[in-house]
Amino acid sequence: MPMLLQVCVVIVTVALVVISVVTVRAMGRFEKAADKISETADVVQRSVEQVGNVTREAHEMVSSLGEVVPRLKGVVSRFEAIGERTATLSSSVLEEVEAPVRTAVAISRAVRSGATELIQRLTSRFRPNQSQNNGGFHHV
Repeated sequence: MPMLLQVCVVIVTVALVVISVVTVRAMGRFEKAADKISETADVVQRSVEQVGNVTREAHEMVSSLGEVVPRLKGVVSRFEAIGERTATLSSSVLEEVEAPVRTAVAISRAVRSGATELIQRLTSRFRPNQSQNNGGFHHV
């Protein structure tokens, strides 16, 4: 075989070896990338499951609230009616009681004022007068 052909065979052989090594290394990297993608897919799948669970729980909670809200509205309307009735009753009681109480207070003040005036006049009548006792000295 001529020398040129031998050199070409060696070059082709080396090239095939280099291509084989590069291919093996690339396949290793592709395998690592595939593993990472698989791990990421697992994480995404678990996250989607958790989101699904949270969504179901939220839906159940909204359904429960949907059942409770009409009852709460009924209770609130009853409290509102009771509050209105209480306010009306209180107003009526105040209107019925206020006038007699004001009259009683006015009479009480008038009686107190009259009694005070009467007592002052009676006490001033029974006090000894200075003109009657000769300057404050008693003579025997």
